[in-house]
Amino acid sequence: PLSRVTLQESVWGAEDDNAVPTRTIDTHISRVRSKLALKPENGYRLSTVYGYGYQLERLDGPAAKK
Repeated sequence: PLSRVTLQESVWGAEDDNAVPTRTIDTHISRVRSKLALKPENGYRLSTVYGYGYQLERLDGPAAKK
């Protein structure tokens, strides 16, 4: 999993230099999910790790085919 802080620093720079609202990160993650079709039926899921950040998961088996 990647923390929200890691994502913010990688994309927008250090927190002290550029304060990014929390919802901005959520909005971008939502757009990445849509554009890359990261859905269980496509074999991948970009999921939220509560209180931490996000995790990309590759799904195998029946969950990937639903």
